[in-house]
Amino acid sequence: MERIKIFLVEDNRTENILLKLSLSSFVNISTQAFTNGKALINNLTSGPDIVIVDLVLPDISGLDLIKMIKEYDENIRIIVVSAQKDIDLIAKVQSEGIYNYIVKSDNCLEHLHTIISDLIAILKCRKTLKDIPLTEDNMYN
Repeated sequence: MERIKIFLVEDNRTENILLKLSLSSFVNISTQAFTNGKALINNLTSGPDIVIVDLVLPDISGLDLIKMIKEYDENIRIIVVSAQKDIDLIAKVQSEGIYNYIVKSDNCLEHLHTIISDLIAILKCRKTLKDIPLTEDNMYN
């Protein structure tokens, strides 16, 4: 099975390392970490399945980055992990079609792990279904 590609962008070095460590327990995924939005955008051609985004970055707002990712490929699943708790901002971000929003807290890595696990299962199922040829025999079964 093809590896699931996960990109993450987090400018805080410690949080970037913690996110990468949290993802390291997954099998059959590749992870690429960035510290700014421009570097992530420049690497979208390598086809990430999932992107984890912080909203406060040094070079671009997370909301603008989400819009750029969705313009590039609307099928990329985006998970926001941010300290931003403002309800209006969260609603605005969610209106851009993100998969999930996690507020940074003591247990946010546990939540992220559960969300990523579920999302990987969904993506693998969809990839498997794409590989099954549609024939008259299996069309209605």
